[in-house]
Amino acid sequence: MTSEPQSQPAPARQVLLVDDEPAFTTMLKDFLLAHRPGAWTVHTAENYSQALACLKEHTVDLLVLDLNMPVMDGLQFLTLLKRSYPGLPIVVLTSRATPESRDYCLQKGAALFLSKLDIADGFDSIYAALENVASAPAEGFRGMLRQVGLPDVLQMECLNRKSSILEIAARDGGGRIFIQDGAILHAESGSRQGEPALFHLLSLNGGEFHLKPFTAPARQTIDGHWESLLMEAARLRDEAVGAAAEAALEAAPAEPAPSAAPATVPAAAPAPVVERNVEEIILCSGSDEVLYEWQAVEVERRVKLLNSLAGKSAAFGRVVPVGQASRLEIDSGDGRVVAVFEPERKIFVRVSRSRS
Repeated sequence: MTSEPQSQPAPARQVLLVDDEPAFTTMLKDFLLAHRPGAWTVHTAENYSQALACLKEHTVDLLVLDLNMPVMDGLQFLTLLKRSYPGLPIVVLTSRATPESRDYCLQKGAALFLSKLDIADGFDSIYAALENVASAPAEGFRGMLRQVGLPDVLQMECLNRKSSILEIAARDGGGRIFIQDGAILHAESGSRQGEPALFHLLSLNGGEFHLKPFTAPARQTIDGHWESLLMEAARLRDEAVGAAAEAALEAAPAEPAPSAAPATVPAAAPAPVVERNVEEIILCSGSDEVLYEWQAVEVERRVKLLNSLAGKSAAFGRVVPVGQASRLEIDSGDGRVVAVFEPERKIFVRVSRSRS
């Protein structure tokens, strides 16, 4: 008689909490240890030097970082950590949760940005977020979370067969998406329900999201497979982006038509046929999150250019009382560049021109 080998329990994940408030660190540490006994080994540090010493001594799976610390603050330390430990997932948990600090941290490689104010409702939502980041496979999901893309968060929840409520708050509205055992059951956003609500939420251009413990919705309004739903959402978003780019080009003045030849002058040869080819498109939000790019060259430099143009336009509007411009077109014999820099969005489109 043979006995089946018993499965070994998963090793405890090692998390490092870096915060100069010992009372808060102790509360979070106690919660992690008690919520799932044996799931975590928790290390703590009150400053960057203690944190670096811990990283040299232990193989840390997740680092939770506060921003407000002495000598070297969290923003500076995050930059240093991503240079020295590029594969280490870092979650920023701070009371200094401003749009600027959030954007900076995510651009510098933080996997997630959370506010300590969320703890007013208990540690459960914080725990769910840390669990997701720590349990993500080494390939794929950690990088996806850096942009805090809702499709990526949903994909991670569904692939890992999680049960949660994804709450979204954005400037253009918000809502909730209910996920149970990796299936999307229901979505709601204002008066929208079901798939229309889901597609609306996935089209939002930035905001905040929180993973809450799962509770069943009043009814199930979605029964499609999550992959098909995400593909349809991506298709609808691409269509909207393409329409915005086309609108930007169509709004540009048309090329002047050649004037008719005088009757006394022999008719000129037929004008060459001009073909226009879109070479690159970039669409980003007002906070510089790249929402769509196609064949883009040096995306970061293009976004910086749009920001620079917006700043110069604002300065010009303050000096000359003609209002602030939001569009620049550069037309040459070989092509055209259209740059749109509005508070809510920025667009860069480059078109080449060939004659035959």
